[in-house]
Amino acid sequence: MLDLDNLEKAQRISLTMQVEISLKGALITGALKPGARLITKEIADKLGTSITPVREALLRLVSAGALQATPAQAFLVPEVTLERYNEINAIRKQLEPMAVAAACKLMSEARLKVLRELSDLFHQAMLNGNVQQALNANRVFRFTLYQYAEMPTLSALIEQLWVRIGPCMNYLHEEKQDIAGAPYHYAELLAALERGDAEASRKAIDSLIDEANVLLKRQYLG
Repeated sequence: MLDLDNLEKAQRISLTMQVEISLKGALITGALKPGARLITKEIADKLGTSITPVREALLRLVSAGALQATPAQAFLVPEVTLERYNEINAIRKQLEPMAVAAACKLMSEARLKVLRELSDLFHQAMLNGNVQQALNANRVFRFTLYQYAEMPTLSALIEQLWVRIGPCMNYLHEEKQDIAGAPYHYAELLAALERGDAEASRKAIDSLIDEANVLLKRQYLG
């Protein structure tokens, strides 16, 4: 006999996960500005879903430290202080090279082809000065690469860090000239992956994190 209650619950969980993924994407790419107030009904209307899965997704992000709940039952995108930024960045510099080195050892020509195509999309968006497109393409490239490490716990930890640091990416939406002129590219990383050189791959991703760090820390100097 079909258990309708369990089916409804499973569908709601699936919908909650879809909403959570959508919100994570907005946080990671800085589409949600620090201090922004998230209204459950507005998000539900925008995504074309009911309030329940949206509220559940927001609460999950609060539990993950990505959002803040307020007494008025609203949700806030947290400010990313310089101290918080530095802490998260330091952890990223440990975890992301680990993921890249593991992915390098499991690299194949098919995987390299995917990464090259994603890299091209990212660089084209950078050249065009399309900030949102560039940030989205960068996210897809990086997490595709990290998934190739076949270490799901590590990938999940890295994603958590990106979600927490993401709101400071909003700065790049306002500083479009910085994006267009940034010397940020994946050629060295892809070459190291192609050679199967795990150590060079680690160094390449570490350098890329440092390059992005220089760009992002400008917002704290004003």
